Amino acid sequence: MIRIISKKDGFRRGGVAHPAKPKDYPDDFFDNEQLEALKNEPMLVVQELADPAGEEGPDSGKGKTKSGKKE
Repeated sequence: MIRIISKKDGFRRGGVAHPAKPKDYPDDFFDNEQLEALKNEPMLVVQELADPAGEEGPDSGKGKTKSGKKE
């Protein structure tokens, strides 16, 4: 799961207006290029989080990893 918090409510990046409150997106919502751009944007705080349900099945993340890291 990707959690994004904007330092300015409504700041737009990656075709999305980001709220100042934490907003969660599924792992496959952004492609790798978009995710890297979001991470490098100083107006955004981007966190890669484990699935809140703790599911590790075939539907969790559709077999993709964005960073290769486990948290």
